[in-house]
Amino acid sequence: MSGIFDIEVRFFRFVIKLMNLVLLNVLWVIFSIPIITMGAATSAVYYVTLKMAADEEGYILKSFLKAFKENLRQGIAVEAIFLICGIIIIADIRFFLLSSSMFAYAFAAIFAIGMVVYVFMLIFAFPLMAKFNNSTVGTVRNSVIMSLRHLPTSIALTVLLVIMLYGVYVSVPLMIMFPVIGVSGYAYITSILLRDIFEKYHTER
Repeated sequence: MSGIFDIEVRFFRFVIKLMNLVLLNVLWVIFSIPIITMGAATSAVYYVTLKMAADEEGYILKSFLKAFKENLRQGIAVEAIFLICGIIIIADIRFFLLSSSMFAYAFAAIFAIGMVVYVFMLIFAFPLMAKFNNSTVGTVRNSVIMSLRHLPTSIALTVLLVIMLYGVYVSVPLMIMFPVIGVSGYAYITSILLRDIFEKYHTER
């Protein structure tokens, strides 16, 4: 009898967590509409999912709004940095690939490696912003250091991200699901993998 009760409790907790992730994703979509606030919204999502990973989420809306307000300026700055760097890297890769020399292809390969590191940094930057009090430069710098120091985690999360985005691209059902739980679901899985790593560096703010 107790076994059945435990299953029911676990199922209830799963449903509640799933509903919270849907709410969190809707909040991310709404607060990302101005585009320039997407960084702050993403950081706010991670603030909540890091707590969810530790079963300490509390009130989703209140926690999200608190983190969004606190990280608004830095979120805009970090988003701008990554946007500019991403455009430069992609433009350079395209430029060198359009050239017809081995020298140009070698440079394209170098920038392609830079793009991989860029994605590693992107994956770490917003959770770092959510977890630690740091300057914008410090957040970007630490995203480089930590993503390369914990390379297996960076690779795993990058592969997961690529699979998810490819699935959204080729599958209509997944495309429909993405605005419902895509960002928050990925953030939750990321938070589970990053929580123990973050605890080694600093106490929660």
